[in-house]
Amino acid sequence: MASLVPGGNAPTPNGELTVSVTYTPISGADIDVSAFQLTGTGKVRGDTDMCFYGQKSVSNGALTLVESSPGRAVFKANLQRLDPAIEKIALTATIYENRAKFSACPSLSLRIEGSAGSEPIDASLATTGMMETALILGEFYIRNGQWKFRVVAQGFAGGLEPLAKNFGIEVAAEPAAPAPA
Repeated sequence: MASLVPGGNAPTPNGELTVSVTYTPISGADIDVSAFQLTGTGKVRGDTDMCFYGQKSVSNGALTLVESSPGRAVFKANLQRLDPAIEKIALTATIYENRAKFSACPSLSLRIEGSAGSEPIDASLATTGMMETALILGEFYIRNGQWKFRVVAQGFAGGLEPLAKNFGIEVAAEPAAPAPA
């Protein structure tokens, strides 16, 4: 078993992978786990490159969110079936409407499992003192024809909006509140 820390990486098994993100739920705040398909520029091609609770399957089923419940999210991925333009998949977590900080989540980890006989990849992310409301947990990336996984643990203050902009997603500005009469 590969046990990774932030910055650490390991080759992924071939074939279908199960990616589990587990965390301690935060009272009064939902955590949304998503996956972004990225090109060589580190950006999405459009909204269809985001796999989340509102769009559970992308790339003709090569990446699918199969479970999303408090404390757990599970994806199925077959990296070999992705469009060749996709060079990375970033796994992220955001706290809905910035209702808490990740420091309120005492445990956050992920596990990548392949077919029987392959070694799983585990990572635990330290959240103590973490004031961010959005995180890039880790990323799958291709190097010299081999898919690998790296633990990133990069935080963003401000939640989903700065995270989405980082990946090239345009976020519509909220309408201004009407002036009082």
